[in-house]
Amino acid sequence: MEKVGLNITPKEFKQLSKWAEEVYNIAVVVDYFCETQPEIEECYNLAPVIKNLRNNADILNAFFIDNEKQ
Repeated sequence: MEKVGLNITPKEFKQLSKWAEEVYNIAVVVDYFCETQPEIEECYNLAPVIKNLRNNADILNAFFIDNEKQ
């Protein structure tokens, strides 16, 4: 993966990291709900979108976790 220089302060990095974690946690909860309620048509239709959101949020959250100490 190509390294990209970010021009943000440690405080801004921490805030972005917090938001990434919150998005991931929301995606996990919504994914679980959609998975356990397949009889609700809207959940059934949203399930693939939510899975994609959860995967992308996981990658974003992992980026912040991996770069937290740098």
